[in-house]
Amino acid sequence: MSLSILIRGMLNSIPVLSDDCFTKQNYGANPGGNSTLSINTPRGVLGGSVAAVSGGLDYTVVPCTDTLRPVGLFVNDAAGAAFENSPAVASGKVAVMKCMASVEVDVFETMRVDTVTPTVFTVGSLLYSSAQGLLTDEASNEAAPKTVIGIVMKKPTTASPTLGLDMRI
Repeated sequence: MSLSILIRGMLNSIPVLSDDCFTKQNYGANPGGNSTLSINTPRGVLGGSVAAVSGGLDYTVVPCTDTLRPVGLFVNDAAGAAFENSPAVASGKVAVMKCMASVEVDVFETMRVDTVTPTVFTVGSLLYSSAQGLLTDEASNEAAPKTVIGIVMKKPTTASPTLGLDMRI
């Protein structure tokens, strides 16, 4: 999975990854399904998924949910594929993109929480973290004020299946 940087923000490599960042299950977590994930999706956080700050642990990031406070988007997969170099596994760190970047991601929610209605992104809509740590246009359940991760600048289509956004965190 990937995050493509169009206009660079800040790449933060200070935080350490929690163990959950390497073991998070991505396929089948959403009962409604997600067409951007498949049975071949690796475990661990994915490039383009949402990073959150860990309560109680200094400079530690965790996979985001709809109740945690987002701090950016993971740039690369934490675990990677078996044939790839695995710097996150070796160092316990991965870059988190933040500070008003413009990016495109290929992982995002494709179904609403009710699991029967497809997500239809519209240019200009606000983006939040879903319970699975993916971008969605449904407001999260975190305490107010809810963190807006970005604004949709390009909606995914069959010809170009990435979601473009201008980040706000």
